Amino acid sequence: MNINRLIIIIVGLLLLQACTSTKFIEEGNTAMQAGDYNAALQAYQEQIIKYASSGKVSDTTVYCKAGIAALQLEQRDKALKFFEAAEDMGYSSPEMLAAMAKIYRTIDNLSLEINVLEAYYQKYQEAEYHDSITVRLFETYLESENNDGVYKLWPQIEKYAATDIDLLSGYFSVNEKDGNDSVCDKLVDQMLDIESDNVPALEWLAKKYYQQADDLYVTEMKAYQRNRTNSQYKKLLKAWDKIWPTFRKSRDYFLKLYEIEPSPKYAQYLAAIYTRMDKKKKAAYYKARSE
Repeated sequence: MNINRLIIIIVGLLLLQACTSTKFIEEGNTAMQAGDYNAALQAYQEQIIKYASSGKVSDTTVYCKAGIAALQLEQRDKALKFFEAAEDMGYSSPEMLAAMAKIYRTIDNLSLEINVLEAYYQKYQEAEYHDSITVRLFETYLESENNDGVYKLWPQIEKYAATDIDLLSGYFSVNEKDGNDSVCDKLVDQMLDIESDNVPALEWLAKKYYQQADDLYVTEMKAYQRNRTNSQYKKLLKAWDKIWPTFRKSRDYFLKLYEIEPSPKYAQYLAAIYTRMDKKKKAAYYKARSE
């Protein structure tokens, strides 16, 4: 056999092998485009098995595509194995990370979900679903009590929270625990605009006005008891102009809360307010319901 003929044979074999190596990938891609995920998954698996049998590793994108097809068929365990194999080989894409996050959320693995959400957030700033991924990452930070993460992401998701009571309530809760009163004052107004009977917001305002009124009441009464002069009495009367309206604001919020949920804790506040206002019957009524 002459050398030219040998070269032609070798080239032909290489071309045949190249065509064969892409056959399953092309079949899988065609099936995926047609929405035939069973056929797509079968083709991608054939490609992976073919390469594995010869001690090779197929193109990492094939593992990702196999995972996507499996996920479409709700075969989550299989999908996750393909995704993790692709990840181990150094492959990454927005589509794959979003799919992995979806699976981890479904199986309630919060720590792994956070890992892939953070990877997506950091790597793919311009990707199509970056905003929704950022919102979900914010939610996972709330769930995992990662307050640093919550504060970091808030400026980016604040526009979405403007119409989302869960996001607002979550951020409110973090600020309430950290004692950020001025932030809470702004948030409760937004929360009540969306949900007029939002209990955390109503409680915040009810307790806020109660504390303001009661602190001023105690301060002025102590001052008058120490110095019972006409001038001090005039100061006390002037203070009533602030104290009573503030108590009434608190009362109205607690009445609304008590209507939503007739809880003893709300009755206790109402009994205290009516006692300050010298409404004995009402004070007794709510005191009996606070025990």
